[in-house]
Amino acid sequence: MNIGWRIWLKKGELKIFGKGPKELLQRTEKMGSLRKAAMSMNMSYSKAWNLISNLEKALDIKILDKTIGGIDGGSSTLTQEGKALIDKYDELEKRIEEAILKIYKEVF
Repeated sequence: MNIGWRIWLKKGELKIFGKGPKELLQRTEKMGSLRKAAMSMNMSYSKAWNLISNLEKALDIKILDKTIGGIDGGSSTLTQEGKALIDKYDELEKRIEEAILKIYKEVF
């Protein structure tokens, strides 16, 4: 028997950050493009753009530095705030996992 869980951040009733958005940001940083990152996740660019836009509005921080167009197309990189968000979320996940596993072992 195993245990599973999902963790996300909410503002009001709106989910604004979790495993999916984190992966999108990490792929964007690795690939240098929000469009390429979205495609690699079988996500439309408009959905990815809206996700990032809503996240930035909800947290009132800039997550991506974006360069539009040009011969080679645009590019996107994580801001320091975006990197910090991922680091904090990773720490939150780690601590919650430790707590859940401790409780699980105590109960079962």
